[in-house]
Amino acid sequence: MRAAVDDDVLAVTPCRSIDLPQIAVKPPQWFTLDQAQSILDELPAAWRTMCRLGFYTGLRWGELSGLHCHRIDQRRSRLFVVEVNTKSGIKEYPKSSKSRREVPLPPHVLEALERHIHRLDRDAVVFTTITKGRAGRLLDDGNWRRQTWWPAVEGAYYFDSDGEQQLVPHYPPHSMRHTCASWLVQKGVSLYEVQHLLGHESFQTTQRYAHLQPDAHKAVLGAWERLDVPLTIAA
Repeated sequence: MRAAVDDDVLAVTPCRSIDLPQIAVKPPQWFTLDQAQSILDELPAAWRTMCRLGFYTGLRWGELSGLHCHRIDQRRSRLFVVEVNTKSGIKEYPKSSKSRREVPLPPHVLEALERHIHRLDRDAVVFTTITKGRAGRLLDDGNWRRQTWWPAVEGAYYFDSDGEQQLVPHYPPHSMRHTCASWLVQKGVSLYEVQHLLGHESFQTTQRYAHLQPDAHKAVLGAWERLDVPLTIAA
C-alpha cells in the first residue's frame, strides 16, 4: 500500500495503525543420535549415503539433491555448495549469496561418498532417481518424501532413557539440517561457525540454537555465585 501511495495510485494508505499478530518462532526440530541412526537403518541402501551427508553437513534438501560430483574435493575432504535443485531444474546460487559455501566432510562420510560416486561421471549429479526405467533423473522433493523419507521415519524406533521403545519423531527431511546444527552447537561449535556452515544469511536464524550451547547459562550462574551475600530463607 505504501508503494501504491508512492506511485500516486492511492492518495492515502488505509493500512495505518494496524497491530500485526506476532508470529511465534518454533524451536528447531532435531533428532538425537539414536533416532538418526534408526532412520538410516530403515532407509533403502541407495539413500543412506545421501541422508548421512545431510546429517553431517546440514545441506538443504535442494543442495543435497543438486550436488555434482565435481563439487566434491576428495583430497581436502570438502564439498562446495554451488548448485541447488529446484522445481524448475538445477540453478546456481548467486556469487554474492552466503548459501554458496565450502563444507568440511568427516572421513567416514567422505568414504561413503567416494563409494557412491565411483562409477559416476565427473559432471553428474550425485543423487538421482533409481526407479527402473526412470533412473538418473533429478529428484523431486514431494516424491522423495513420500516414497523414501516418510516410510523410513514411520518404521524407525529408538529406546528412550527409561529403556522404552518409542517411535522416532515425525520430522521432515529439513530436520536433518536442524540436527546437524544442534549436534555441533552442543559439542561447543560457535554459532558464528554454524552460521557459515549452514549458509544462513541472518545471524538471527542461527540464534535459534543458542540454548543448546553447553555454556549457555555459565555466565549467569557464575554471576550469582559471585554475589557477596546470597538471599536466604529463614528456617
